[in-house]
Amino acid sequence: MKWRRAFRAVHRDTGYVVAALTIAYAVSGIAVNHIEDWNPNYAFSERPVDVGPLPDESPAAMQDHVVRVLELDPRQVRGHFMENDNEFRVFLPDGQEIRLDRRDGRGSFKHLSSRALLYELNAMHLNTVKGLWTWIADLFALSLLALAITGILMMKGPRGILGRGKWFIAAGLAIPAVFVWYMIAGG
Repeated sequence: MKWRRAFRAVHRDTGYVVAALTIAYAVSGIAVNHIEDWNPNYAFSERPVDVGPLPDESPAAMQDHVVRVLELDPRQVRGHFMENDNEFRVFLPDGQEIRLDRRDGRGSFKHLSSRALLYELNAMHLNTVKGLWTWIADLFALSLLALAITGILMMKGPRGILGRGKWFIAAGLAIPAVFVWYMIAGG
């Protein structure tokens, strides 16, 4: 039948167009699925810092000294804390911090940096980009729907939807159905 030939063409050509997006979404999906094990967007690293001896006046004065010497934006400082008589900490957003020995001003700066490529892929996957990307993501979802429908309908006979295909479709539907049932049942 001619419609099967058309479905094969649509399936093939749409598949070529969305292949790169599928790979990007797959990589990002795996990364964000394991967010409990690691941060897919950011990596923490530490570097040594030396700001010189901290002033003896007050913890606020110590914080001001650290901000000035390290050229930090004071609006980014979330607070400070005297860990003990000698260890001073300055807190920054997202778990970043500076730990210093107040006597000599030496210590470490724990900061984060975005993971190259993964940060951008995750932003697209989770649609934090918004705007035009929402339309692109919707078009991608519609393309996946077209791939699914044409893929289901293009085969005929014992390998088609009325043959063994119905069992594969049933298996594919059973997976989310079981998880929905599990979630509703309070699992």
